[in-house]
Parts: sequence; structure tokens; C-alpha cells
Amino acid sequence: MNYVLNHVCLGKLTRHPLSITLYGYELEPSFIASVRQHGIICPIQVTQDLIIVDGHKRFQAAREVGIVEDHVIVRMDLDDEWSIQEALIECNRHRDRSAEVKHHESQVLAAIKQERLREREIIQGRQEAVAVGQTEYEPFKFSPYQWEYDP
Repeated sequence: MNYVLNHVCLGKLTRHPLSITLYGYELEPSFIASVRQHGIICPIQVTQDLIIVDGHKRFQAAREVGIVEDHVIVRMDLDDEWSIQEALIECNRHRDRSAEVKHHESQVLAAIKQERLREREIIQGRQEAVAVGQTEYEPFKFSPYQWEYDP
């Protein structure tokens, strides 16, 4: 993991919608009290664009208790949406989660895997097209129409 520790205004951070979908907003009062007393002990992880990857609830608790700025870990290795989503899920693996949340996480990871595979196939097709002298590669597309089949 390539990262930089940086001091930022927490108001510049953005929550990732996947985290909200998977883990929600609910905070325990004891967690808020802990952040009030001790601050943010483990820095929030963010992308270079200041999108939160790990620490959505720490961020929310900090805002509730009036912490305006703090140190964050800026993840330099997260440069596309799939990497961000994977990191977001991986950062939460050690937490106790419901079976429903684990299932939703596995669906997101499977979709990311499929998208990466599809992207690799397109890139490989472009490379093959260039190798045989074609200027463009047109990936195979399924027809949007449904055809009936009589065996």
C-alpha cells in the first residue's frame, strides 16, 4: 500500500456511497463518547480526491463532536473506482458484519472482478487488432433483441 499521512480539514472529505449502502450511518453513543474523549485514534483513509475509503463512522463521530481537522492516510494506490470499492470492503473485513452485508460485499466484489475481466478482454482485443494492422477494435456485442428458439 502506497500512502502519505496528511493533515486535512475534515469538511473537505467526501463519503463514498458504497459505504453508506453497505454499512449505514448508525453510531453507538459510546463510540461518539470515545471520539469526544480521545479523538480519532486510527486515521481515516482517503483517496487522493479525499473520498473516504475507511473511517466513515469515525468521520461522522468527529463531525458530531466538533473535530474540524485531523490526520488522514491518503492512499496513493487507489486510482480507479473499482480499486476504491475493493479497498472499502477489504478495510471492513475484520469487523463484525451481518450475513446480508457479507453477501452484498461479495456481490460487489464479483461485479468488480467481471468488469476487470471485461476490460482486460477489450484491451487484449485492441492489442491484437493493432498487431494485424487494424486501426480500431470493435468488441462483440449481443443484440438487444430477444430471439425465440424452437428446438
